[in-house]
Amino acid sequence: MASSVMDDPILRESRRSELVRRLISHGVRTGIIEKLTGFSRNRQATVRRRLNVPDKSRLRGPTRTMLELFLDKPRGRAEGAALVTLCFMFDIPIDAEAATLPGFVSLNFTDRLCETYEAYRALMPYTEIELEELLLLRSSIAKGDIRLGRCRNCKGLILINPFAGSHRTCAQCTLDG
Repeated sequence: MASSVMDDPILRESRRSELVRRLISHGVRTGIIEKLTGFSRNRQATVRRRLNVPDKSRLRGPTRTMLELFLDKPRGRAEGAALVTLCFMFDIPIDAEAATLPGFVSLNFTDRLCETYEAYRALMPYTEIELEELLLLRSSIAKGDIRLGRCRNCKGLILINPFAGSHRTCAQCTLDG
């Protein structure tokens, strides 16, 4: 984005507001939206009211930390690998220093994060994976808790648990077998 756009406080605030709307539409928790955009809880509540987001539909409590969604089922292993691939395509860093959320989050990073998840949802409209799980997956890959591997049958890209030898087949090979 042009530096003149980033220097203009009105355009920057408009961009932040649009990112907040996108994150709310993806069901991201209030605390994470605050870290990604700098919007306070009160400002987010105002946006949710204007968007008519019912309170019952919002996720509450801490973010899930378990990765069973990605490792227990063949479909989760394949979808997780697709998400990691999209992260590389959309320039979302996955390295040893990648925290779940960096200390400083730029609007460009948040925008790329939304674009990555929206592209994923366009490819996989019936997925159970939420944007928050993308953040968790990113940090788990960076820490080495999960890694990319190959299906033992077709050699397709899947997520694997480096500490367990089982579950190394993709969803397609599980259906065919």
